[in-house]
Amino acid sequence: MCCGQVSSTTQAKAVAEGSVVNLYYFGRTHIQLRGAVSGQIYQFSRSAPIQPVDSRDVFPMLQTRLFRRTR
Repeated sequence: MCCGQVSSTTQAKAVAEGSVVNLYYFGRTHIQLRGAVSGQIYQFSRSAPIQPVDSRDVFPMLQTRLFRRTR
């Protein structure tokens, strides 16, 4: 896995446990963080700014103001 890509296993687990929300990352550098609720590792970068996120992890990530929901 490279450059902020989320594995299909990670995506499948998020779908199985709840809904998935695509988040857009505004940052300028690569970031890796652990979901506050699910414990999933998420990776975002300038080259891969949109990633699926377990809906249970979305609110804390939005509070950082580095992310927004995509339409």
